[in-house]
Amino acid sequence: MTSRIRASHRGFTLVELLVVIAIIGILSGLALVGISRARTSVLNSSMKFETGQISQALELYKEKHGALPPDGNTAVTTDATKRATAFSRHLNKMFPQRNPSLDTPTTTNMSNLANSYNLVNPSPTSATPYQLSDIDPSEGFVLCLMGFSPNVEQPLTGTGERTPLFQFDQTRLVDPDGDGWWSYKARYCESEYVYFNANTYTDGSSVVASFTPNIASGTARPYGMILNNNPVWASPKTFQLMLAGLDDSFGDGFSKTDQMKIYPSGVQDTTNAPTSINYSLQDMDNIVSFGQASTLESDTDL
Repeated sequence: MTSRIRASHRGFTLVELLVVIAIIGILSGLALVGISRARTSVLNSSMKFETGQISQALELYKEKHGALPPDGNTAVTTDATKRATAFSRHLNKMFPQRNPSLDTPTTTNMSNLANSYNLVNPSPTSATPYQLSDIDPSEGFVLCLMGFSPNVEQPLTGTGERTPLFQFDQTRLVDPDGDGWWSYKARYCESEYVYFNANTYTDGSSVVASFTPNIASGTARPYGMILNNNPVWASPKTFQLMLAGLDDSFGDGFSKTDQMKIYPSGVQDTTNAPTSINYSLQDMDNIVSFGQASTLESDTDL
C-alpha cells in the first residue's frame, strides 16, 4: 500500500512577522539616510562647482583688467566717501578715458540700464539708490562680472551691449537691501555669495573684513591659515568667495574685530594665531573658493 506524505505548510507567527517588519523598517531607515546624504553631497558639489566657475570668471577679470573688483566691505573701509572713491579709481584704472563726471550713477541712467540689460535692480526701495558707496561684498563682483559699456567715457553708466564674464542666472539676482545693486543667490540655498578682495582682508592692524549678510545669517569673514607656524590669509594675493551652504548660515562666534577662523583645521591656535577662534557648527557646510572639498567639513578632521 502506498502511503502519501503530506507537506506541512506552517504560516508565520506573529513574532516572526513583527521581526520581519522591524528589519524592513531598519533597512528603509538606513536607505533614507543614505539617500539624504547622497542628495546633500550632490547639492554641495553643484554649489561648489558654481563657486569655482565664478572664481574662474574673477581670475579672468583680473587678467583682462589688471585688478580684482573692490569688495566694499565697511569693516575695513568705514568711510563711505572712501569706498565710493575706491570703486571709481578702479574704473579709472581699467578705462583711462573714463569721464567720472559723466559716469556717475543716477536714478535715471541706472534705471535705463536696468530696463535694457538688467544690470541693476529697476525697482530699488532705497530713497538714494545706486550709490557707489553702498556696494557691499555681495554686490561688487556681480556688477563687475556683468561687463561694461563699450562707451569708454562711461563704462559703468553708458549704453551698448556688454560682454559678461559670467552668465548669472537672472532668476537668482536679488536686492535684499534695496540699494539697487544686485546680489547673487545660490541655486540650492537662500545664501547670497560673498566676496572679499585680498587687499582689504584687514586694515593692517586690528580689524578684519566682515560682512553681515542680508539673506543668510551669521557673519562672513575671510579665513586664515597657518603656514610655517605663522598666520596668513587663505588666498593671500587674490580673493575669497564664499557661500553659507545648505544651513543658510555663515557661522558666528566672533567677539572681537581682529578674530579669524583657521582653515582647514577649524581649531583655535593660540600659539601661532592668537586671535583665532574655533569653527562654529554653522561653518561646517560653508563653501569657499579656496577649499579642496565641497564644504569646510569635508576639508577638516573635526
